Amino acid sequence: MRILMLLGVLLLAQGCVVVPRGPGRVPPPPPSRPSQMGYDEAVNLGLRHCQSRGYNCQLKEAHRTGDDVWKVKFAAFAQGGAKGHVHLDYHAYTRELLKVNEKVKADKDHDHDDDDDDGRGHGRGKKKGHDKHDD
Repeated sequence: MRILMLLGVLLLAQGCVVVPRGPGRVPPPPPSRPSQMGYDEAVNLGLRHCQSRGYNCQLKEAHRTGDDVWKVKFAAFAQGGAKGHVHLDYHAYTRELLKVNEKVKADKDHDHDDDDDDGRGHGRGKKKGHDKHDD
């Protein structure tokens, strides 16, 4: 009976052996977050987007918000006198384009279309009934 107990204790003891970790077995660090986009990168990325739309672009403002978004704003000028703005939002870490606000319109002084525009942005449209501005 003593032999069985001794044999049982020896078998159980082998399953509970503690092996200390050596200095070579350090677990790898968790994956690091991608590097944050800086001011110059945000401006250059925005400038390329603005110019790809065919505009001459001038930087008005660029800043990073508290929620990791770069807001880059350009004044945009197109041929024929069109002008306006292009505002872009980029995620600071993924560099994903989150939002585009593009408003570029023809300058009223350079209105070369054939509508009945009076120069102040008020067209008279088609005549209906008795019009006191009969041409």
